[in-house]
This record gives sequence, C-alpha cells and structure tokens, in this order.
Amino acid sequence: MNKRLIFRQIRSRGWALWNDQSGETSIMSLVLICAILVIGVTVGVTSLRDQLAQEFGDVAAAIQSLNQSYSAGPYGTYTDNGPFPVTNEIDFP
Repeated sequence: MNKRLIFRQIRSRGWALWNDQSGETSIMSLVLICAILVIGVTVGVTSLRDQLAQEFGDVAAAIQSLNQSYSAGPYGTYTDNGPFPVTNEIDFP
C-alpha cells in the first residue's frame, strides 16, 4: 500500500469519528465532571500541604531536641552530661 493512501484512510476515519454524534455528551455533564475533578484536586492538594507542614514541623522539633551533651575526654574516657541521670530503679535478676 502506498503511504499516501494509508494517511488518507487514517485521516478519513479520524474525521468520521470527529463528526459522529452517536456518542455525544452534553456540555452540562462535562462541566459537572470538571467541577468534581477540580474539587477533588483542591482537597488533595490542601491535604498534601497540611501533611507536609506537619512533617516539617516534626523534623524541626526533632532537630531542636537533639542532645549534644556527649563528649569524649582524653585517653578514651567519656563523660555523659545528659539531662537524665542514670538511676537503678529496676532490679534486673
């Protein structure tokens, strides 16, 4: 087959589908679908924004509460000046 003939057949079928009105939808149904999609996207983006803000807040709180009181002394000794003193409240058998 000739390439020009194939292109002509594809183009004629495309125009036939374009001009076919048996599956026509009304404008109101398209407007309704678009409105529902816009509302869904808006809710999704808002939820994503809120979750990202919460996650960044959690990361900021975790970084703020980092404890840097551990220091290594000379000769391999260490000191732990942490805020929680070691207590032996539970006797392990």
